[in-house]
Amino acid sequence: MYTQRQLEICMKSAYSYENRAGWEKEYLSVEQIGMVQRGERVYSLYEDSEGNYWYKLFFMTDHGLITEYEKIFGHPEKKELST
Repeated sequence: MYTQRQLEICMKSAYSYENRAGWEKEYLSVEQIGMVQRGERVYSLYEDSEGNYWYKLFFMTDHGLITEYEKIFGHPEKKELST
């Protein structure tokens, strides 16, 4: 279990979760380790099996957390359907 102070330190070396493939780390298992809030921004932090840190960005609204995509475009991102 991480303290808020430890999570803040992890944030300093965290990369965007969406870029895991670019770092060739998409195959590693990940575990959510906590969340850090900075104003309306909320970072969900993850640690992979090699000890790398990753974050997903959300925004706090009156209706709860929304993704960065939804904040920009006003609607949730459409998921591609597998055939």
